[in-house]
Amino acid sequence: MKNYLILSIFFITGLTGLAYELIWIRLLILSFGSTQFAITTVLSIFMAGLALGSIIFGRVVDRYGSPLRVYAAIEIILGLYCLLSPLIFSTAREIYLSLAPATGDGVYRAWFEPVHFITAFIVLIIPTTLMGGTLPALVKYLASFPGRIGYHTAVPYAVNTLGAVTGCLATGLFAIYYIGINATVYLAGIIDIFVGIILFTLFTKGPAAVQLHEEVEVPAPLSFEGAGSLRRLNLILISAFTISGFCSLAYEVLWTRVLSLVLGSTVYAFTIMLATFLAGIGLGSIAFAPFVDRLKRPVLWFSVLEAVIGFFAIASIFLYRELPFIFFNLRELFADRFWLFLLVEFLLASSLMIVPTLSMGAIFPLVNRIYSRGATQSIGKKVGDIYFFNTAGSIFGSAAAGFLIIPMIGVQNGVVLIAGLNILICLALLFISGTTRALKLVCSALFVAGFAVVTIMLPPWEKMAMTMGLYVNEYDMDTKDRSFKDWSINERLLYYKEGLNAIITVRGSGPNLEVISYQSNGKQEARSESGRPSWSWSILGHLPMMLHNGEPKETLLIGLGSGITLGAMEQYPINGIDVVELESGVVDAARFFSKSNSNAIDDPRVRLHLTDGRSFLSTASKKYDVIISGVSDPWISGVSNLFTYDYFMEVKSRLNDGGIVAVWFSNYKGTADDFKVGLNSFAAAFPHISAWFHYRSALDLVIIGSVKPHSFDMQRLNSIFADPKTGGGLARIDINNPYDIFSLFLAGNRDLRKYIGDARLNTDEKPILEFSLPKNLYMEVSGADRVREIIAIAEDIAPPVNIEGDEVKDFYLNIGKSYNRYSFRIGQASKAFEKVLEIDPSNHEAAFYVKKLKEEKGMK
Repeated sequence: MKNYLILSIFFITGLTGLAYELIWIRLLILSFGSTQFAITTVLSIFMAGLALGSIIFGRVVDRYGSPLRVYAAIEIILGLYCLLSPLIFSTAREIYLSLAPATGDGVYRAWFEPVHFITAFIVLIIPTTLMGGTLPALVKYLASFPGRIGYHTAVPYAVNTLGAVTGCLATGLFAIYYIGINATVYLAGIIDIFVGIILFTLFTKGPAAVQLHEEVEVPAPLSFEGAGSLRRLNLILISAFTISGFCSLAYEVLWTRVLSLVLGSTVYAFTIMLATFLAGIGLGSIAFAPFVDRLKRPVLWFSVLEAVIGFFAIASIFLYRELPFIFFNLRELFADRFWLFLLVEFLLASSLMIVPTLSMGAIFPLVNRIYSRGATQSIGKKVGDIYFFNTAGSIFGSAAAGFLIIPMIGVQNGVVLIAGLNILICLALLFISGTTRALKLVCSALFVAGFAVVTIMLPPWEKMAMTMGLYVNEYDMDTKDRSFKDWSINERLLYYKEGLNAIITVRGSGPNLEVISYQSNGKQEARSESGRPSWSWSILGHLPMMLHNGEPKETLLIGLGSGITLGAMEQYPINGIDVVELESGVVDAARFFSKSNSNAIDDPRVRLHLTDGRSFLSTASKKYDVIISGVSDPWISGVSNLFTYDYFMEVKSRLNDGGIVAVWFSNYKGTADDFKVGLNSFAAAFPHISAWFHYRSALDLVIIGSVKPHSFDMQRLNSIFADPKTGGGLARIDINNPYDIFSLFLAGNRDLRKYIGDARLNTDEKPILEFSLPKNLYMEVSGADRVREIIAIAEDIAPPVNIEGDEVKDFYLNIGKSYNRYSFRIGQASKAFEKVLEIDPSNHEAAFYVKKLKEEKGMK
């Protein structure tokens, strides 16, 4: 009963440990940016701390009489640290900003930054070292029964890992969304302190330690003899387990990239992927626990398990091209039952991971049984040693997969390569397994031949099918219930790159490839027909340049995309444009839109920075007249950090006096509440806001923000249209005069704030949109309804324009004519004509329109 309670506590601390990991990594990424370099740096230090803790505390618990007291002390200190961690991380951010290299003066490219390493090391090394010491302490306590070392390694390892699964799901699905980041950390810290006190109170009184008995198991027969055989066995064993750790984390990175093409890049998808990976490991360990000490040839079993991992990993490749279609056929079936939808995601992730991860979980206690050879007096050191080397391998595996394998040979070839490493481990272990020479040769031949045959039979990596973005892009209904074998689409792949952060593709369609589109991880981001720029992305570039009350000189664009927004900005006489783009493949993709963006990237005024937009802003050395944020949807994990109130405040801090900010705002996947949350997060940062949209292209909005009121200067606006360069560029998107621009106006500052009401804020502390938007991704949500709702309550029908005297009458008359072309704006058109009649009751043209509109309304 006592042991069950201790294991329950170990389950709980596994839960809190994973919660810490998710929260702390999120906090550091908010500071460093979401580049692959920053993420890898943080993960590497986190795992390095675990490894360091295992090897330090493994030796401590062997020397100290009561491992439970060590465990209790670790949890109490860890809990206290966590209660202080919000303050610690805030201080660390200030240190980072004071040391980080300045961006903006020259071209900047993200790389491994020493300041990232130093900052992450300062805040993570203490708590992660403490966390790494818990497993050796508990194994030391439990492994006091003869012949049961493997079992007493497997059980706590499984329990702690399954606790981590629970912590992953609790934090990633609920806690951050419902109670926020700080509250989650505080709650986890309090739990750790509480369980530490329970351990001290209930289990550390009386005799200081469990009496351990030296017990020697009969080792499995080895294939070599001599004085150096034991050292050689240990060297091979540790080397194999280190490489096995390398393979495990490499698989996790590779499978995550594959599944992001199938399930998308939402916070829920990533949570399910991680939970599935950990669940397989935990279940594998607990399932193997009853047998691990009974095995007469444990090295042979280690060899077999490595073969199982390799063969099932490579066999799963046969599923890759079918998974997007399976998900597509199921997504609408479960769209309104979100929790069942997550179960579908778990089953799809399991189809790739579950057998290999079950085997990974079984290997850890097996290796500890072989390495310890029944010596319970030094079991803490033994557990610490193997955990250290396995985790060290994991660090290198994660980095190698992200920085070398995926960019150089691609995801599928990467899985084949890592599976080959598993087979090599298998063969190396087979030859020291103590089996007969004939059996070794036969098994080796079978494994090598089997691997070669399966590799030859593998289907190719279907670049088009895997990057269709079936998890989000809309396709004709007749593609439903299809699979890869009867899939066809009239597009040609023009560009494909597996980058550090995403897979970027460019497709062309039509007889002469006149339709060009680009995708990031399959999701379509931009489209152009016959070299014509898309309206929405063009408007995003033009509007803030027009609304600036002077001549903007220094500008910043966050998110290059197709380059169409950049091309629109370049039509104005500015001195320089800093362009920030996370993925280098997007830069290559933008060149395929050269007709649409007028070769924007080659403009000498452009300074291209390959880094995270938020990180660039936080370390920027200068301010800007115009800042445009043209990034993708806030339901995408990572991108969501660029739609919080904190981000918008950072943007505001980089504005020059009189500066203008423009943000592309999605209006096709969220509910009314989500929409208002997003708007309010922007409105809370900027005293003056307005909303615009090009309803002939899409229902997505351009939101303008400024510290001072913003408005058009009619004289400057006329000169813009008279200029051949800017006027010609506007004509390409059917905007031929100022009133075509005015017709894009949706609502001004007063009306938008009335519409927003008391909506919540989307903040770094509580990122509502990142969690709420994915729940409605496959629901029938109409962006047109949001537009109608705003128009219905709008009192200011006209955009802010500086006009005086007789111009006011002509202004409202032309506004009315412009609105009158669109059925949904007839009510606003009528108000505009009535405004003209208030100024000039004798205006026959306005009277004619008022009468006509009333008649039409009466007929309806």
